Amino acid sequence: MENKRQIRNMYYVDGSTVRKRESVAAPKRRPAEERPARRPQGNRTYRTAAVRAEKSLYFDKGYAIVLTASLILMIISSVVMLTIQSRVSEQERSIDEMQSTVQEMQANNAAYEDSLENMYSLNQIYDVATKDLGMVYSEKGQIVYYEGANEDYVKQLRDVPEAK
Repeated sequence: MENKRQIRNMYYVDGSTVRKRESVAAPKRRPAEERPARRPQGNRTYRTAAVRAEKSLYFDKGYAIVLTASLILMIISSVVMLTIQSRVSEQERSIDEMQSTVQEMQANNAAYEDSLENMYSLNQIYDVATKDLGMVYSEKGQIVYYEGANEDYVKQLRDVPEAK
């Protein structure tokens, strides 16, 4: 690696200014006699490579077990996911149906409430109260005001006193 950097630096000079290219001679190659001889690729290396390649083609017992277990796990998780998804969609449908039922009931209640409010006018109520039931307006002095301890309700233990 160091040789490659040295060779690279021999031809160029680093820097940000433009300079003339230095002329440096390329390194000389050694003659073939001085080069170290390569190790001959023998029959043994070929055989070991062939055996490894042949072994890689076959399934190992451990590999087959792991592959089978992962396949079973994937199938089970897919089935579980699909059942949960179908339950969710079924519940969404039932929620939609219930919401439409609630809206329908609210519309019916509003219609009944309007019909009840419009059923009797205040004049009709006054006529029934005064003519049929004999009710009259209170006169001056009939209304008695007093202060009670509890403002939520009144419990009458004895007769109301006469006005003074």
